[in-house]
Amino acid sequence: MKQLLLILLLFLIPLRIRASQLPEILARFGNIELKKERFQLFALPSSPTERKAALKKLIDTEVYLIIVRQLLERSGIAPDAGTAKKYIEMRKKKFNSSAGKALVATLEKNVIRPEFQLKCALYFTFYAVDPALVEPTPEDVRSHFFLNKEQFQIPVNSELALFRGGDNTPEGKKQTDLILARLRQGEDFYTLAKQYDPEGRGEKKPPEPELRPYFKKVRELPVGSWDKVETPAGIFIVKVLSRSPRSYRSFEETEFYITETLSNARLKNTLEQYMREILVKTPVRYFF
Repeated sequence: MKQLLLILLLFLIPLRIRASQLPEILARFGNIELKKERFQLFALPSSPTERKAALKKLIDTEVYLIIVRQLLERSGIAPDAGTAKKYIEMRKKKFNSSAGKALVATLEKNVIRPEFQLKCALYFTFYAVDPALVEPTPEDVRSHFFLNKEQFQIPVNSELALFRGGDNTPEGKKQTDLILARLRQGEDFYTLAKQYDPEGRGEKKPPEPELRPYFKKVRELPVGSWDKVETPAGIFIVKVLSRSPRSYRSFEETEFYITETLSNARLKNTLEQYMREILVKTPVRYFF
């Protein structure tokens, strides 16, 4: 036991020494000193190269936060619930269709989330400089819709009839194969359903919710065809009765989603470009 404790101490002590040997000021950003006490350094990697990379990541993250705080302080826009509500109200005015209003309403649950509040504050900060920095044009939105129309395809709905042909035992699998053979010979699907599934599952009905993932493959079968589906609840015989035609969501239904997606991308790019410009003018000086 004493040997184990000694080994543990020998392992831990160097980590403490390495952390204590770091300079008090780890880096400087402009006139801001990033002191050691500002960071949690108890879990530094033992490798000097990895330790240096970990320290740099900690400092860079802190510098990014400083840049954002300074930016928002200059703009006078606070990352709070009021700013988030202002953003949502702006979106409500722009998307006043029934579909748009319903989608905008989904943002309201984000009002209390700090990351959403920060996003809204940054949006208004850059919007005040140039709306194009964070807001796509109507032409951009419409172009994105037509170039990515497959993304807005409505899932094809297949109407199924099914019954349980057997359990997952060897006997059940043998019985299911027999049913499939009888179907291939031309016997009626519903007659076999009544014979093998007294619960009457030969009716038009979707699978139970927890079993639906197992039925994905049969939804692609031609209408009128059938196949077996193995699930934890047994083996089912499934017939495809009909299938809805391929369709797509309208531009009005997707306009808000596309606008938010493109706006978020522009905000991210604008913030990253701003960060790069600041760091070129005021590079971080590391002292380790």
